[in-house]
Amino acid sequence: CERARLFSSAVYLYMQNKEHDSAVKIMIERAPAWDNDLFLDSIVKVRNAEIMYKAVGYYLTMHPTLFTRLMEVLEENIDHSRVVSQLRRTGDWALQLAQPYLKSVQKFNLSPVNEALNELHVEDEDYEALRKSIDGFNNFNMIALASKLSTHELLEFRRISAYVYRCNKKYSQSIELSKNDRMWKDCIDTANESQDGEIIEGLLRFFCETSEKECFCAALYTCYSHVSPDVALELGWINGYHNFVMPFLINTFRHTHERLKKLEDRTAPPTEEEAAQDSIAQTYGNLGGFGGTLMLENGGGGIPMPTQVPGPGGAGIDMSSFGVPQQPQMAGPGVPGMMPNGGMPQQMMPQM
Repeated sequence: CERARLFSSAVYLYMQNKEHDSAVKIMIERAPAWDNDLFLDSIVKVRNAEIMYKAVGYYLTMHPTLFTRLMEVLEENIDHSRVVSQLRRTGDWALQLAQPYLKSVQKFNLSPVNEALNELHVEDEDYEALRKSIDGFNNFNMIALASKLSTHELLEFRRISAYVYRCNKKYSQSIELSKNDRMWKDCIDTANESQDGEIIEGLLRFFCETSEKECFCAALYTCYSHVSPDVALELGWINGYHNFVMPFLINTFRHTHERLKKLEDRTAPPTEEEAAQDSIAQTYGNLGGFGGTLMLENGGGGIPMPTQVPGPGGAGIDMSSFGVPQQPQMAGPGVPGMMPNGGMPQQMMPQM
C-alpha cells in the first residue's frame, strides 16, 4: 500500500494489525493519510514514547487549533515538564497557544508548568490570576519571581512581589517595597506577621518620621502583642502623639490589671470555711492508734491485749507488754497465751 501511495489504506491495515507506531508515523509524514480521530485513537497506544513528543510538535505546526485536544488525550501518558521545554523552544506563541493545557495540568504542581503559567499571567497583566496561582501552587522559584515583579510598572504586581517576599519570610524586603508604594496597610500586616520587635519598632519610628499619625496608631493596635509599652510611650511623648498612643496605653493597663487580679486570686489565703474544712480533713486523716481500728489477729504475731493484774489498790491493768510483738506460738492444749476452745486465755481472765 505504501509503494502504491495508498497511505490511508496502510494506516487502516497497521491499526488492524495493532502496529500503532507505524500508523502514527505515516499520518505524521503523509498529510493525506492524517485523520484526527484515527490519530488520537492510535497515539495513546504507541509503544515508543518519543512518538508522542513528535506528535506534539506536529500538531503545533500543522494543526494548532487541535493542540489542546491532543494534550487532553495525552495528559496521563506524557511528561509535562518536557512538553513545557518543547513549547519554549518552539516560541512564545506556543506557550500562549498551550495556556489552556497548562492550566489543566497545573493540578500536578510541577515547577516548569507553574513558572510558565506565571510568566503568561505577567505578560497578560492578569494580576488576579497570578495571585491565585501563587496561593494555590507554590512549587516554583518564588524569590526570582518577586525580584522580577519588584520593578514592574503596575502597582498590583509590585504588591504581589511584596506578598511573595512576605510568604518566604523576607519581611524587611517586603516592608521596603510597601513603603516605596505607600501601602501602609501592607507594611503593618507584614510587621505583625513577622512578630519581630525590631522590625515593628523600626516601622513605628518610620511613621513618626513621616508624620503618619493615623498609621502610627493603627500599627500600635495591630501589633499590640509585640510592641513594648516603653517604646510606644517614648515615641508618643517625643512626637506629641499623646492622643494616638493613649488607646494602646489604656489597653495595656487593662490587660496588666486583669493579669494581676488573676494572680492575686490564685495566691490569696484560704477563707474561714475552707480553713475549717481543711482542719477537719486533716484531723480525720491523722487518726490512728487508739482512735483507729485495732486489727486483732488469731495468733501471736499481732499486738497483745493488756492483761489485768491486781494492783496495790485493787484490780488494775498491766500495760507493760502492750505494743510489744510476741513470737507466734503453736496452738494446743496447755499452751499459755493461746485461746483455748473454752474462751479467752486464763491470763486475760479478770481476777477477783
